[in-house]
Amino acid sequence: MSTQMNDLLPDVTYWLTLQIAKSDPGIDLEQVYQGTVELDYLYQVLTSKAQQHWWTRYGVELSPVTINNAFFRAIAVLHDRNLEYKRSRVRTETDWVRELLHL
Repeated sequence: MSTQMNDLLPDVTYWLTLQIAKSDPGIDLEQVYQGTVELDYLYQVLTSKAQQHWWTRYGVELSPVTINNAFFRAIAVLHDRNLEYKRSRVRTETDWVRELLHL
């Protein structure tokens, strides 16, 4: 069964990443990445939601380790993506795009 749980990690991570990304209002990933009350709340809500989703949809009870790893991987993925986006906005390679869009 543990092999099956390890196989679920990418799927659960992806699902949690989508849930975090589409949250409204948006989440300040800089603050969350530093560790805040918002992170604790987000963790509680989304890990419970993931457990419920996997149980009702697939009849699978996710292990606490899988849920924990998936959640923090999802935060890291979104944080890294956000950092890369910010870096790309100030690169000379994107100057032509900014000029094109009159930014």
